Amino acid sequence: MKKKPLWAVCSILVLWIYVVPCGAGGEPIVLGLPSSLGYLEAYESKNSAQLAIEEINAKGGVKVGGEMRPLKLVWADTRDSEPGIPISEALMAYEKLILQHTPTAIIAGFLTSEALLASMDITSKHKLPFLATIPMSPKFQEKVAKNYDAYKYCFRLCYDAPSFTKTYLGALQLINKDFGFNRAFVMTEEALWAKAIGNISMQWMKKQGWTITGNHSFPKATSDFSSTLLKIKNTQTQVIVFISSMPSVVIFADQWRNMRVPALLTGLLPALCGDENWKIHSGKINGIVNVVEAGCIPVKAIPESQAFYDAYKKRFGKAPQASHATGATYDAVYILKDGIERAGTLDPDKIVAEIEKTDRKGSIGRVRFGKDHQVIFGKDPQKEALSVDFQWQQPGKRVPVYPPIAATGKILLPDWMKKK
Repeated sequence: MKKKPLWAVCSILVLWIYVVPCGAGGEPIVLGLPSSLGYLEAYESKNSAQLAIEEINAKGGVKVGGEMRPLKLVWADTRDSEPGIPISEALMAYEKLILQHTPTAIIAGFLTSEALLASMDITSKHKLPFLATIPMSPKFQEKVAKNYDAYKYCFRLCYDAPSFTKTYLGALQLINKDFGFNRAFVMTEEALWAKAIGNISMQWMKKQGWTITGNHSFPKATSDFSSTLLKIKNTQTQVIVFISSMPSVVIFADQWRNMRVPALLTGLLPALCGDENWKIHSGKINGIVNVVEAGCIPVKAIPESQAFYDAYKKRFGKAPQASHATGATYDAVYILKDGIERAGTLDPDKIVAEIEKTDRKGSIGRVRFGKDHQVIFGKDPQKEALSVDFQWQQPGKRVPVYPPIAATGKILLPDWMKKK
């Protein structure tokens, strides 16, 4: 018989960290973080959770009844976003984490919507408050709304596909208004959340009179986009809608620039979001329009976003590089702390009832949950959470362009698209 590869033998890796409290006594309150830790949003969410826990423990911990108790973080590498890894393996890692460490609540969670949706029955069985901050499929809140009693333990702090798209469409409106562009090619990775964004975007563009020059869904492991870019060139496309959380976006962006494709590159490109990317790519990302949650980028209208951004940079040596989830995970820990303290107990049903009442100014803006347990996103951070469209511009700045409350500049065309 052939020997199984090491990853197959050790497919479930569970690690834990204990953040030493300062002044807090009593048994630790365990928070679990199951995610695909080889990916940016996941390991930065782990950092964000660690940062919040250290801050809370340094101030004495969480008050449960009359006792101060520290927080403790455990995590599992579910590998759910790796090509070829079955969802069943991610669920095994999640359940092992629960059985081994008996957490009080779960934060951040899986990278893929497919894994998150499949895990909701496990969450319900164990009655675990779960504050997801990464996956974006709207099917998540649909399940909560249709079967509240089963899925009331599940919440989501990050933007979902519809709320992300509302922000992103603001950039498309600006592009249409400023340049008259109305021909778009839509590219999405093969994932529920990405296809949802692509479909919503196409529906909106068609209603606004745009022409869809192509619609292509690509596998996660794609490493060459040259044939698709050639097709984009030959269809007189003016705007590329690229939606993917995979590192392969870097390959696409390099080929887009090298082929001098006369179409503005826009969308969700997390691997090209953080402030270090200009230096890493020697300015070759100039002109790309991207979307990011507040907290991952500081927003003047949200002082808490700057405070989190600075604290993260000080603690880990560099600022958050992901497009979303980091600030939301940081906020999630504080929301759990507040919910537990208001409940005065670790009873999950009472904690859930208090989380539903959340009204907090966080790094992503004002955090309140709808009846479907999705955080409400909008254009005013005094009323809702906020995501921001920005463009990479010389001399290496991320310039917010939408919504108006966050904007500090306008969209510019790449050098080879400027009219002579």
